[in-house]
Amino acid sequence: MGIKNYNKIPHLVGDFPLQVDETFSFLYLPIKLAGQPKPIYEERLKVFDKIIGAALCNFVGLRGLDEFVDSYIYITAKNLYQKKDGGFNRSGWHSDGYGTNDISYIWSNRQPTVFNSGTFLLTNDDEKSMVDMEEQADEANNFTLPNNSLIRMDQFSIHRVGKIEEGMRCFVKICFSEDKYNLIGNSRNFLLDYQWEMKERKKTRNIPQALSSIEDNAV
Repeated sequence: MGIKNYNKIPHLVGDFPLQVDETFSFLYLPIKLAGQPKPIYEERLKVFDKIIGAALCNFVGLRGLDEFVDSYIYITAKNLYQKKDGGFNRSGWHSDGYGTNDISYIWSNRQPTVFNSGTFLLTNDDEKSMVDMEEQADEANNFTLPNNSLIRMDQFSIHRVGKIEEGMRCFVKICFSEDKYNLIGNSRNFLLDYQWEMKERKKTRNIPQALSSIEDNAV
């Protein structure tokens, strides 16, 4: 089982202050299927047009138009009230798309995600990796980016939820992947024509796609 260095600093795409008034929760909603030229999503998500557009443009610049067309794109969007004793995202150090080539873009209007700039030596065992992250994380290397920042990251960017601030919080994640995110509980886009066999979620963290080679990876 090989060991890799995980120490990639996330990329700041830009500042996007948004006014979001409606309460909602979407989890890995597909907005573009592989082979389609552009995303399709319902009206209530139009409030995120600017950050979706910025993520699309940035991804094309990073990976190219062909890979963009070949990718699935998913959005997680939550505008919910948080209590002091718990947020709506899981706590603990992790990376998004662990063991994959996925690219993720995140945005929030408050309580920014905490990143760590230290070097983590991790195996491809996701459950063990999260234990190792907790042991190896040096709090002196923690940093955040400003509220309303659109941030690009891949599996090598180690991060966790910030200190819970009571009140409304809006969080968005846009994921580009070569894989179907096919776990039961992921949101359904009725504007797209797809029929996927959905797989059971597990009690531990899951990557949102059911892959036999990298099961139980982090959301």
